[in-house]
Amino acid sequence: MILDKNDLTILPTLARDCRTSYGSIAQIGLTPKSVKARVKKMVRNGVIEKFIVRVNPVAFGYRTVLVLVKTSHGITKDDVIQRVKEYGDLAYHVYHMGSTSVAALIIKKPLDDNIIQSLNERLKPAIVINIAVTELSVASTDLSEGARVEISDIAKEVGISEKTTTRRLNRMKEGRLLDFSLQCSPAAMIGYIQFVIPITVAKFHYHNVLDRMKMYSRKQISCTVLV
Repeated sequence: MILDKNDLTILPTLARDCRTSYGSIAQIGLTPKSVKARVKKMVRNGVIEKFIVRVNPVAFGYRTVLVLVKTSHGITKDDVIQRVKEYGDLAYHVYHMGSTSVAALIIKKPLDDNIIQSLNERLKPAIVINIAVTELSVASTDLSEGARVEISDIAKEVGISEKTTTRRLNRMKEGRLLDFSLQCSPAAMIGYIQFVIPITVAKFHYHNVLDRMKMYSRKQISCTVLV
């Protein structure tokens, strides 16, 4: 599917919060009906694969560990997946050019030297390039259209008022307990590719880096900071 400038404005808006109303997005110079039609077209053509809610494991006492591995010397990406799953719940795994894999693990125990050494040994003969703890919300759950379900429907399902539902959702988002986003398919975007730039920053620089990346992401499909 060929995307125009309006599509490229709608996508990052939904990536930052897929619950953003069509009316709010329409401020770019479209009608809410037109925005809705464009979103449905992108879903139909596979540009938007799914809407997701991401839960922050840190809020529940867990940690997210990112493992960057060079898959060579006879070990496959499937071998990497099976072996890293021995150390925690696999949130996601990405295999990309250069025979490298990135796995995100949700773990309960602290990432000490013993675990790092054990993980390095378990993944041999692959080469572990880096192991880092991040506070990124990576536990993604596919809710399909459910991530954009109306507040009234959520309130009815839970058995609380719409006002309380809205307040609690906002509180969870502000507290970085969860956020709503989407997953795109680069293969469905003619003329575009998806890439990741891992950035390691000190905690006290987090908000500064995040704000700068958000400014940049307004011109891109999506942008994520790993800390």
